[in-house]
Amino acid sequence: MKKIFLLLLIACGGFSAAQAQSFFQFGVKGGLLVNNSDLKYVFSGSQDRYDESSTKPGFELGFQARLRLPMGFLLQPEIVYARTSGSFPIDATNGGGGQYGDKLKIRSNWIEVPVLVGWKFSIVRLMLGPSFRFPMDEVMNAGLEEAKVAPRLQNFVMGYQAGVGVDLGRLTLDARFCGNFTNITDQGMSQSYTPDLKVKERRVAVTIGYMILK
Repeated sequence: MKKIFLLLLIACGGFSAAQAQSFFQFGVKGGLLVNNSDLKYVFSGSQDRYDESSTKPGFELGFQARLRLPMGFLLQPEIVYARTSGSFPIDATNGGGGQYGDKLKIRSNWIEVPVLVGWKFSIVRLMLGPSFRFPMDEVMNAGLEEAKVAPRLQNFVMGYQAGVGVDLGRLTLDARFCGNFTNITDQGMSQSYTPDLKVKERRVAVTIGYMILK
């Protein structure tokens, strides 16, 4: 009888430990960013506003954590390094074809911290939440001219993410729509060829992850 009681205690303890471990998950993730950027600026020497859009792929790499909540809800904070780029045509009326070339190229690097709330049923997750984006630098190149926007780690761009995910064992698959409430660049560069530059992005992120702790 004592042996049976002892075995029951061991089994209950193992079950409790398994439950405690499953409460918190941690892993890595990475994937493709399909980026659509809207660019607005006044080119040097022109009084006309210039609006253009560009779509180019980027990437993100980082870490994800997950806290299980009652009734299938979960909290999923992440931290990722991401890079996107855009190439925008410059017509002759805005200085194109001269020393600035025919395209303005922008490359952005940033650290992003999404804090998502989700609901999971079976292997499917629905995710939604704010995203805090910390720009590292933005390099702009037009012809022979190149300028780097100073790092703005003391500021952040407020955004959002929403999407769906699937869990297959330790593997995680996610597809999300990402956007910004505020401009990535809300100030022009002094003594530059792109004063009053404003950029907003909309992105689709398709990522794959692996839960190291599950």
